[in-house]
Amino acid sequence: MSGHASRRSPRNEADRRDALSRTIEAEIIPRLMLVHSSDDCAEGDRQDPLPSHEEVVEFAGLVIAHDVEVATSYVSVLRARGATLETIFLHLLAPAANHLDTLWREDKADFCDVTIALSRLQQVLRALGAPFEAEGDSGSEEKRVLLASSPGETHTFGVAIVEEFLRRAGWDAVCAPGTSLEELGRIVRADWFDVVGLSLSCESLLAELASAIDIVRRRSRNKHVGVLVGGHYFNEHPESAALVGADFVAFDGLDAVRKAQRFVGGAARAR
Repeated sequence: MSGHASRRSPRNEADRRDALSRTIEAEIIPRLMLVHSSDDCAEGDRQDPLPSHEEVVEFAGLVIAHDVEVATSYVSVLRARGATLETIFLHLLAPAANHLDTLWREDKADFCDVTIALSRLQQVLRALGAPFEAEGDSGSEEKRVLLASSPGETHTFGVAIVEEFLRRAGWDAVCAPGTSLEELGRIVRADWFDVVGLSLSCESLLAELASAIDIVRRRSRNKHVGVLVGGHYFNEHPESAALVGADFVAFDGLDAVRKAQRFVGGAARAR
């Protein structure tokens, strides 16, 4: 029986890919091209068009319902339209992840579906990471950053996006989402980091984040380490950054690069 199943599997895989191609060619691309043609007429020759809210919602639906190839094709059409990788990261992938979280919180999608969809988003992000990093200029100064989520935090996609922006800007980025307090302390004690970035999505983990920052301060090899915080919670409550002991808050990947660079430059001048 197992041999019979194995003989059928290549055809099943081919059938699946054929169906996927038909979905992309017959449904996804025509809808995108129609929308984008309308946008072009309305907005003229726009060099880097931003995905609309409707496109973000549609994209999130695609990563729930289809394999990653469909999401990749969607991104390819947006890039052919003129969208930069920076725009894809900030205005499509990150908002899509937030929309998936909203669907789960509002009980409009189950946890399993959202988890699988986020995994597909991660695959898209990884595939775009190398060309995105190649756009940057690494420079000569070595700068190291540790990126993690607050202990207990399950939303880590935003950390991965910030990692890509910092790598493009020439940072040696270590990404350790899901790290415990003890492990976080061990990492900063073992290695030098100029900046440590921590993300938080909800107020219920604020105390854990404050404890994490305290451990970073006490155990870090770099006694003047900069602590950056970000994530959904700080986007809405940036004033809370000072309350947990952070040096600055970043609202997206670009902002994280700007503020981390500024901190390191200021620390160098202070030495």
